[in-house]
Amino acid sequence: MKSRLLKIKKFLRQFFKLNDSPHNIAAGFALGVFLGIIPGGVLTALVLATILRVNRASATAGVLATNMWGTIAIMPFAALIGGFLFDTTPSYLTEQFDNTYHLGIRYFFSNVIFFDLALPLLTGFLVAASAISLIAYFTLYSLLKYGKITQK
Repeated sequence: MKSRLLKIKKFLRQFFKLNDSPHNIAAGFALGVFLGIIPGGVLTALVLATILRVNRASATAGVLATNMWGTIAIMPFAALIGGFLFDTTPSYLTEQFDNTYHLGIRYFFSNVIFFDLALPLLTGFLVAASAISLIAYFTLYSLLKYGKITQK
């Protein structure tokens, strides 16, 4: 029993190690930031970080750093970007979102709501989350590679 616990402990320590290259740590964090803004969650970050072979601990930290509030804080930017790309106003998108989000999932896939509201907002969220995660990647990578942050 004790050896089994030690194996589990060793596995968890290895699974969440930060002793990794600056690229893998920064890429994991950027992935987590992206998934925190586009609601993906910790489990999705862990699975994708494992598949992409980036640092799982930094991916988890990125999700936790942006989870919940990230989506709310990015909403105006997503509406601005989506409105620009789909030739509508951000105020129309946010107003329509406020008027329809309580209707439930069955109305989400109606033509009007999906194409006029959801698609521009989702596109705006994807573009904004991509830009923010790229900024997070390059900032953390620079700090790890050239800054005073040490990895132990």
